[in-house]
Amino acid sequence: MHLGNPDSRADSNADVLWRNKMYSLLVPAILLALGVSPGCTASPTYSSSQNVTINANDFVKVNGLRLEDSTGKTQYLTGINYWACMNLAADADQGGEYDRFITELNQMQAVGINHLRIMASSEGNPEPQPFRMNPALQSAPGVYNEKVFVGLDRCLAEMSKRGMRATMTLNDQWQWSGGFAQYISWTHGNESLDYPPSWNLSAPPQRPGPPGRGWGNYTTTGDWNAYITFGNQIYNDSAAEALFKAHIDKVANRKNTVNGRVYKDDATIMTWELANEPQPEVPTTFLGPYGLQLPPNPSDPLLPWIDRVSTHIKQTAPKQLITVGFEGKQGEWYWKKVHEPANVDYATTHCWVQNWGVYDMLNSSQANLDVAKAFATEFMTNTSQWAHDIGKPVFLEEFGMARDNWENNVAAGVYQYASNATTTNKDNYYAHIIGLAMDSFKSESGAYVGTSPWAYGGIYRPETQHENEFGMIWAGDPPHEAPGWYDVYDTDKALNVILNQKKDIDAFLGTK
Repeated sequence: MHLGNPDSRADSNADVLWRNKMYSLLVPAILLALGVSPGCTASPTYSSSQNVTINANDFVKVNGLRLEDSTGKTQYLTGINYWACMNLAADADQGGEYDRFITELNQMQAVGINHLRIMASSEGNPEPQPFRMNPALQSAPGVYNEKVFVGLDRCLAEMSKRGMRATMTLNDQWQWSGGFAQYISWTHGNESLDYPPSWNLSAPPQRPGPPGRGWGNYTTTGDWNAYITFGNQIYNDSAAEALFKAHIDKVANRKNTVNGRVYKDDATIMTWELANEPQPEVPTTFLGPYGLQLPPNPSDPLLPWIDRVSTHIKQTAPKQLITVGFEGKQGEWYWKKVHEPANVDYATTHCWVQNWGVYDMLNSSQANLDVAKAFATEFMTNTSQWAHDIGKPVFLEEFGMARDNWENNVAAGVYQYASNATTTNKDNYYAHIIGLAMDSFKSESGAYVGTSPWAYGGIYRPETQHENEFGMIWAGDPPHEAPGWYDVYDTDKALNVILNQKKDIDAFLGTK
């Protein structure tokens, strides 16, 4: 997921504020078009008269700025992040919750979701490692938990039945799955990790009653840039790269124990993603009004690493697409360079207005929301143009917004991320940014091909959580972040935005 602290506060930005005067006039029309009105709740009514099961050979390909299936039919990705799929689908003795997994897949299908971004990797350590997926798929180099792998088999088999394709994320910049830093720890004799701020369920404040139910707080104090620099050694560490490529081969050549399909021959897997949010070399200077953009660095080792790894994947699994998992906050130069390699089929963006210091979840003012929406408009407009420039589609594969958490009275003992807070700003923002992606898709020159909010929490709620024997609660938010921060619950109004996105795009494509 995303980098940042939940206590980030928006800086005033006059340029963005005046631009939003124009954008705010469009919001009622966007909300109406997407079927969102005050008091509405999610209505899971999407249906298709066609057989939605994905044929093993129905691979998606890129055609210009669009995606097409094997028949030449244009594809739009009505997606969502469901990163914990393999763990939820695993057996109960591995911390799985199979019934919940099936329930949530059905819920997502009912609102028209046709694409899930899931983890196809997680890495462990000989000593207990907090703040990460547990149990890990790969507990040590080349040592795999077969029961977690079977969970991944089940994910893909059940997704295929429901017409859902997958982005398979193969690595991670951040601590919540192990990722880059764990590969470097392995090649450095299991070197210990200095974690940046990460959520600890056992830290105060605690709920009254039995332990293991939170609330918790951020307790580690490591530096984000130092953690990035440590993990980014993977770009130059030949031993770590060899371990990573061995993992890619292991997953791509896996034969699904449920349906017998070999992963690299299964069109349910649309995309192999190199990593979640791989970061460039940490610069000495950050640019732009929010300090997000990076100066050009042609010698950044990230760039040849992308070329090498994407080439390896294409040689191993040539029938499927490849993307990088990059955010886009780093600016035009980096975004284009990252997506230029020939074996990178399409581009991605992630848009995080709170984590990047644009939005304040404790500020109820309209101006606060307006700044976030204006930032999203500029971000989406720019990245659509950049994608057009390089001639590749772009997928908004992460975005989110917290609930109206100013309503939660922390002083009175209420959890800061309690689920009973309303979602007025979140719904408004979802309608806005999804509307921008849809407008890009409908434009002849626009390059967006879908959206994927972070992340589906389904039936999970912080108020009923209890960590399992592995210390996991499987919220929509990953283990290093506050549970409930960005979750999309099964009763959230945001699901109506997703549902009506699907209906709107289906109607649009029906006129082509």
